[in-house]
Parts: sequence; C-alpha cells; structure tokens
Amino acid sequence: MSLFAAGTVASSIGLLLPWILSRLGLDPAFGSGPVATVIQDGVTILIYFEVMSIALPGG
Repeated sequence: MSLFAAGTVASSIGLLLPWILSRLGLDPAFGSGPVATVIQDGVTILIYFEVMSIALPGG
C-alpha cells in the first residue's frame, strides 16, 4: 500500500512541480531536478511511516 501511494504521489510531484513553476514564470527545469527529488523522497518517507503506524498493532 505504501509503495502504491508513494509512487502515485512521486509521479504527481514530478509532473506538477515543473508545471506550477512554469505557470509562476519561473524556470521549470529547477523543479524537475534535485528539488523534485528531495520533495519526493521526503513525502515517500512520510507516507511509509504513516502506513506502517496504521498497519502495525498499537499504531
């Protein structure tokens, strides 16, 4: 479940971040490189921990 959610969110971030930056008049390449990767990694870790806290007993 966490893999599906993380993949979906990471793909969405990779698509939307450059588009949003382009709409704001900024360089979309800035959002498709390291910035997107850092955001995707952080969100993936948060999703994983949230799913595990729900799935494990006592969570």
